[in-house]
Amino acid sequence: MRSSGRPGRTARTGVLVAALIGSLAVVPGTAAAAQSPNWATQNSTKWLSTDSRTPDVAVTTGDARVGSWRDAEGKHHIAKSYFTFDLTRFTGTQLFTASIRTPELAANDCAKPRATEVWVVEPSDAITWANQPREVVRVAGPTGPDGCTTPWLNWNVLDVVKQAVAEGRTSLTVAVRVAEEFQGDVAYGRTHNAFAVLNTTFNTPPATPTNLQVEHQPCTGEPMYFAGTRPFVSARASDPDGTYGLDGRLAFWPVDAPDRRVEVRTQGGDRVTGWFPEGMIQDGGTYAFAARAEDGFANSEWSAPCVFTSDLTAPAKAPTVTSTVYREDGGPPGDGGDGIPGDFTFSADGDQDVVAFDYSGPGIQGGRVAADQPGGSATVTVTPTTDGPVSIQVSGIDRVGYRSPARTYRYWVRSTAPSVEMPLFEIGEPRDVVLTATQPGATAFVYQLDGGAEQTVPVGEDGTGRVTLVFPEPGPNSHHFLVWTVDATGFKSGAYDQHLYVDQAQPWVDVDPWWGVVGEKRVFTVSPNRTGVVSYVYRIGGEPEVSVPAAPDGSLTFEYTPTVAGEVTVLVASVNGAGIRSGWGESGVYADAPAPTVTSAEYPGYPEGGGPGVTGTFTFSSPYLPVVSYRYAFAGGAEQAVPAGDEGTASVQWTPTNPGFHSVRVRGVTATGVETDEAYFSFRVKAFPPAVTSPQFPDGGPSTAKVGQPVEFTVTPALPGSHEVLWSIAFTPPQVVPVGPDGKATFTYTPLGSFQLTVSSRTPGGAVSGDVTRSYYVQP
Repeated sequence: MRSSGRPGRTARTGVLVAALIGSLAVVPGTAAAAQSPNWATQNSTKWLSTDSRTPDVAVTTGDARVGSWRDAEGKHHIAKSYFTFDLTRFTGTQLFTASIRTPELAANDCAKPRATEVWVVEPSDAITWANQPREVVRVAGPTGPDGCTTPWLNWNVLDVVKQAVAEGRTSLTVAVRVAEEFQGDVAYGRTHNAFAVLNTTFNTPPATPTNLQVEHQPCTGEPMYFAGTRPFVSARASDPDGTYGLDGRLAFWPVDAPDRRVEVRTQGGDRVTGWFPEGMIQDGGTYAFAARAEDGFANSEWSAPCVFTSDLTAPAKAPTVTSTVYREDGGPPGDGGDGIPGDFTFSADGDQDVVAFDYSGPGIQGGRVAADQPGGSATVTVTPTTDGPVSIQVSGIDRVGYRSPARTYRYWVRSTAPSVEMPLFEIGEPRDVVLTATQPGATAFVYQLDGGAEQTVPVGEDGTGRVTLVFPEPGPNSHHFLVWTVDATGFKSGAYDQHLYVDQAQPWVDVDPWWGVVGEKRVFTVSPNRTGVVSYVYRIGGEPEVSVPAAPDGSLTFEYTPTVAGEVTVLVASVNGAGIRSGWGESGVYADAPAPTVTSAEYPGYPEGGGPGVTGTFTFSSPYLPVVSYRYAFAGGAEQAVPAGDEGTASVQWTPTNPGFHSVRVRGVTATGVETDEAYFSFRVKAFPPAVTSPQFPDGGPSTAKVGQPVEFTVTPALPGSHEVLWSIAFTPPQVVPVGPDGKATFTYTPLGSFQLTVSSRTPGGAVSGDVTRSYYVQP
């Protein structure tokens, strides 16, 4: 069977479906057809032929013969063919068309008119010529194109298929035969394809929508409450024929006024969605909606209604709050204590709109708790995590989440955390921390340092305890100290949670000078930040530590000479007589390696100087850092080295070969191999463009040059030693002409129109003068 969604449908079937859509009646209560009819083409599930020559045997191979024919021996045969079709697909559907196509293959005599008939027969298990089923109804037809035979021979079986489906039959068998009066006449016999097909168009009604929701909440039958005057509703639609083009319809009504029902048609395929009509929803009312699906030919049943109650008003009164442990507006020393649970009872005072309470506050774990009944109360246990004045804020919550005004209940939580006398700590010096319990019945102090293992100290008869702490190694200035008490039952008090400070006794470190050049000595002066200093340890950059004794007054002076450019960090720690090292005191130095300077009399940088082929002397000097050599490279050239003289300077010569901008990069090198920063010196070489004259283009005019007539040019180089001239017309390769004994060069050019000429000269050593470019107008 082929469905309408698959390619390969014939053009004839397409025309049939189009015609059907235009002629079908619309189901009452629906809009114009939203879906195209479904269609199916299915082959017969069974076929056979009967032959009068073999009356007790069914023929199930070959072609389907009808009427009479003679075999090779001249014997006379009469045949009928039977086709059975499955009708289960059409149960519960609305059939629009149904036709059987019996393709013809041959006719015994085209001069005779077609006398073929199709009859609906009674069901029979074994069909033969001798056991023919009763022919009940003759089918209307045939229809098809003109001609002796056609593969498009169709028979209208709409009524008989409808009747068969209505009677609950799952199949239909038809007989194809020649009319009784012509059945024995060989001239009327015909041959059909054994594959007859049943073509149908039909519609399957959509299913009743399911999964109704209000504001995305499923309708389960339990009481529902919603805020908003136009809640969003939805339902899921389905259709055996597919949901493309499937429409829906929503019905809305107040439960106590069904006569105010409003229906709205929707579009959306597998979802039926919409909003309640404007103005229908009122506060406290109960409302319902239902959904159905519509495909343009049939409607589903209405879904069961989804019912809810609207709530548009928040509770008006703040709840009351009471507690048997924490008195309202209590003052110091307070009630209970941090870590001590207390009961809090919230009451809606009979407001039936309130079904829960929200509560929150500093130092407590807030949340939401349901009331024991609408308008009733709820009790929660709150354990404060802080002491002092605190509060709890409580709001009543109705069924849709609206909040009442908040009630603030203020109370004072007594502190149960131990008090702490914290001394000032210095690295390596033991200090006692004095603890005093405030928790009734406290038996022990429990403390942690920097999140480490818990340590226990017993509570003395006077309620105090001592913890001796010492920090023997340099480390962070700040340490986390946490302490609480426990009673005999193990109940914890509030906690003292603070940071203690440890003086690292870092020495003071000064340097003179901080900034200088590589190789310049720096002097560090170190002053102690504690008594009893006997030595120091210092580290410069990534070098190993150095230990040195302190001066009698506990100070230290040492020198350092940077050998590389950049910043270096210097760390210094003091050591006392007990061997306790302080934290690092920090300083540093910055060493510069200034770039050398470059000068040239011939090429001063600005303005332009020298020229192509003119040798220039370039002098390098390092005014800040003594160097023994220089490394340099002119633009485009390899790096070279030159030694510095006694005064630290060096000179090199260089001859440019072309005018324009040039540069040289220079670095100085000290005796220890330290390189200075790089100097970049740019300069401009002066051009010596040649002079160009032409008798056809005299100075002051007029021009006598014409298209197609040679133009003579004379070039006089300005670059000394030029032996040839290069000339080119715009966008063409240059041509070369020699310079004559008179110091001039000549050439001719035959223009095809106005043109642009570029000329330069060149020496045997490769020096280039620079270009002169001129544009010339040529008369047509």
